[in-house]
Amino acid sequence: MLEKIIYLITALLGFITILLIGFRFNSKKHTNFYLLLFFFLSSLRFFCHGFIEIHLFYQIQRQLDLLFIISAWPLLYLYFGKLNNSHGHLKGRELLHLITPFLIFVLFCIEDLFVKEVFSLGIKIGSFIAIAFNIGYVIATYALIKQTIWKRNSEILIINEHNELIAKWSKFLYAMFVVMLVRFFINLALNKDEFWFSNQNNFLWVGALLWILVYVKILYSPEFLYGYDMYHNKIKEHKKNAIVFSQIWSTSGKQVVNTQDVALKEKIDGSVQNYILDIEHLALNTNLFLTENVKLENLASKLKIPKSHVKYFFKYHAKISFSDFKKIIRIQKSLSLIDEGYLKDNTLESLAAITGFSSYSPFFKSFKSITGTSPQTYYSNQHPRVLLELAKQAHRQ
Repeated sequence: MLEKIIYLITALLGFITILLIGFRFNSKKHTNFYLLLFFFLSSLRFFCHGFIEIHLFYQIQRQLDLLFIISAWPLLYLYFGKLNNSHGHLKGRELLHLITPFLIFVLFCIEDLFVKEVFSLGIKIGSFIAIAFNIGYVIATYALIKQTIWKRNSEILIINEHNELIAKWSKFLYAMFVVMLVRFFINLALNKDEFWFSNQNNFLWVGALLWILVYVKILYSPEFLYGYDMYHNKIKEHKKNAIVFSQIWSTSGKQVVNTQDVALKEKIDGSVQNYILDIEHLALNTNLFLTENVKLENLASKLKIPKSHVKYFFKYHAKISFSDFKKIIRIQKSLSLIDEGYLKDNTLESLAAITGFSSYSPFFKSFKSITGTSPQTYYSNQHPRVLLELAKQAHRQ
């Protein structure tokens, strides 16, 4: 009786979690589709186990056990894949991961209907395939999250904090289901030799308790369900302060017609805001753009992304060229230095050099075109008494 109560509690928590995720499904449907299906199968399974005396539920329960055992890990794999790239569209090739579970399920059902022999060779072979299939996905899932989710990093603090949160969540979820799979294998090992392939659901209550832990953690802190942009409001608020040159960027982007660019668009579109933050962070908080010969590949190297991504980004999401962006950043730095009193003890030529210009002439032209005034005039408005000295410096240069 106690076990059945545990199963029903697990099912109830599962359905509540599904409803809560469903309320936010519109904004993150691609990320959570597989997780919703995963939770639904598990909750329905435990619900049926809670009413096992009813013959109808018993028949359904056997089928649900089988369906869950062969589809759980593929669904978890697909969920982690979407968690890493929540803006990707559902693709037909993703369904290939579910074809094998479906075929195994159909074969078992056919075997169950037409072959009444308990020791059927088909059932034994199918069980072996299902076991190997699960082990394969355990390894594949580990490789996926290790390479993508666990290694994901950003220099933007608020985003990096979320990355760490999702990494912890993925480790927790992965560990829980590894333990559940181990319980399943132990269950098979405890069977009699001739029934090694039969799932008798011994210790199913252990799995139910683990599921309760998962649901409680989700209900307590659901943010990690929604991918890398769950903190949308916080990040949006951060962006208002961080995106200094908002007039430069276009988050929607220009129309893409080039075939190669169409492929890049799918990879980049979901990360446009983060690219802006990361580029401006490097521009305003490092000396990268103050290096005279800085190029696109240098920026790509710092961002740890392919050069093609940076090239695409400036082509479709920037209203100016990379070269003009460099000038703006350098002039922004020169304005800061002037405000800090750099020209009290240094020359304009020195200011041009320290901000990445090859000489005073391109510095002056860039300064004038961007600010609408000359460096001398800008400085004199703050320090009128040095106007004459600056004029002399400019004349000598």
